[in-house]
Amino acid sequence: MLRKQNIMLVAILVVMILTGPAAAWAATPPLPAVLDLGVRALISETATQIIANYKELVVISGEPILANGTVEIRKGRPRNNQMSTTYAYNIENKQHELKLSRRLTVVTTWEQQGKEIKSKHEVIRFNETIRLGRRQYKLDSKRSQLDFSNVTLCEPAVSYFAGNMEGCKVYTIGRNEGEVMVKTTSSSTGYSQPWGQVETLTSYGTISGEQINEAGEIISWEGTVNSQIAQTTKVVLEYIPNKPQEISFPGGYLQTETEEGIIKVDYNLPRLDEEGIPVGTRRRVGEQTINLTGAAKTERLSVPQFSDIRGRWSEKDAILMGSLGAWETGGQYFHPTAAVNRREFALAVAKALRLEPRELAGELEENPYRDLSVRDADWPYLKTITERGIMHGVASGYFGPQGKITRAQAVTALIRALGFENLGPGCGYHTGFVDDGDIPSWAKNSFIVASQIGLIAGDTFNRARPGAYLTREEAATILAQLINYLRSDILRDYRDRILLYH
Repeated sequence: MLRKQNIMLVAILVVMILTGPAAAWAATPPLPAVLDLGVRALISETATQIIANYKELVVISGEPILANGTVEIRKGRPRNNQMSTTYAYNIENKQHELKLSRRLTVVTTWEQQGKEIKSKHEVIRFNETIRLGRRQYKLDSKRSQLDFSNVTLCEPAVSYFAGNMEGCKVYTIGRNEGEVMVKTTSSSTGYSQPWGQVETLTSYGTISGEQINEAGEIISWEGTVNSQIAQTTKVVLEYIPNKPQEISFPGGYLQTETEEGIIKVDYNLPRLDEEGIPVGTRRRVGEQTINLTGAAKTERLSVPQFSDIRGRWSEKDAILMGSLGAWETGGQYFHPTAAVNRREFALAVAKALRLEPRELAGELEENPYRDLSVRDADWPYLKTITERGIMHGVASGYFGPQGKITRAQAVTALIRALGFENLGPGCGYHTGFVDDGDIPSWAKNSFIVASQIGLIAGDTFNRARPGAYLTREEAATILAQLINYLRSDILRDYRDRILLYH
C-alpha cells in the first residue's frame, strides 16, 4: 500500500492544486520559466530583473541547431492583480550562421480565492527574427498566438502549480518565399519554496512548411518535435568538519544554491536542402538532451557553540537548526533531551521553513491570543505559524506557548505545512508502526505520509510513540529531515520522474 502511494504522489500533488481551504495570506502567481525549446541558468537577479544564460534548440529549418546566448526578464510592479513582464532573448550559433532575436511582453492577470490563485498570461507584443545563413525567418505576429494559464495552490510552506500552454507561431521566409508554422501544446507542473524550485513542462509540437521552388511550385513538408523540460533551483547543505586542534569549533554548514535546466527533445523532421526543399524520403529522426548549469552561490552559515551535543546522534541536526536561527544560539547548551514547548517548536518551524512574516502595511495588528503579546519580538513568526494553519491554539483565545508538544501534534503540524494532510488513505488504514492503535485518528494520515516521505521512522522497536513529548534533539532531526525532503526528494518527484517516465 505504501509503495503504491509513493508511485501516485506526483499525480496526487497535481490534483490537490485544485482544492484547499481558505488562506489568510496572498501571493503572486509564478512567471513561466519555459516558453520554447530552451533552458536557462541564472546570472543575476533583482526584485525586477533576471539575467540568465540561455540555450535553445532551433528546429525551424528542419535541422535541429543548438543556439546559446542570454535571456533578460524584466518584471513590472504588481497592481490590481495584474503585472506586465518582458522577455528579451538573444542567441546564436556561429558555425551555422544562426542568430535569433525574440522580444515578447506578457500581461499576467490573476484572482485569488483562499489558497488558490488562478492566473492567465496574455502575450500582447511578440517579435522574433531568425537569420540562418542567407535566409531570414520573421514572425508574423498577427497570425501567431501564445496563450497559457495556471492554477497555484499556496500551502503554508510550498506553493504548487500546474498549467497549460497553447501556441501557434507563423514565420514568413525571406521575401514571400514561403512560410513555416510551429504549433505546440504543453502542460506544466511545479512548486516554489525557499529550499528549491522546479518547473517541469511536457510539450508536443508539429512543424510544417511551404516553400516555393524555382519552378514556382509550392512544396510542403511537416514534422514533429516533442520535449520534456525541467527548470530547477537546488540548494545543497554540506557539513564541513574542521580540525579541532586548529580551530575552536568542530565544523559548520556550507549552503550552495544553483540553477539548472534540462531538456530532452525527440524529433522527426524532413531533410531539406539550402533552399528549404525536401530532399528524398529519408527523414531526420533523433533525440537530443541539453543541460545548462549556472554559477553556484555559496554561503557559510553561522556556527552555534553548543557544548552538550558533541558526539550525540543529533549533533549535525542540532547544529543545522542553530545555524538557521531555528533555536537560540547565544548560550552554550542545546539541552537535547529536554521537551520542546509549543512556542519553541513554532519558532523553529517558521525559521527552518524560512516563512517570512506578512507585512501589515498600516493594518491594525490583531492578536487572537491572550497569552501572547504583539510586542513580543517573536510575535510576527508565531502569528505566521497560526495564520497559515500550521499550528492552532489549545483553546479559544489561548495559544499555550509553554505547553509541551507531542510527537503526534508535531508530525501533524509539519504535514500541514507541506499541504499533504489529505494525501493519506484515511484513518482506516494501518500506519505500519507496532503501536498503530495508540495513534489518534486525526493523526493517522499524517504519520503515514510522514513515514512515506522520510520525515519519521519507528524507534528500535518500530514504535511511533505518538503521545510522547517531543525532545529538542528529536525536533531538530525531524526538521532537518523536512528540509532535506524540500531540498532534494520533492525535486526528484517532479523533475526526474517526469523526465524519465515520458
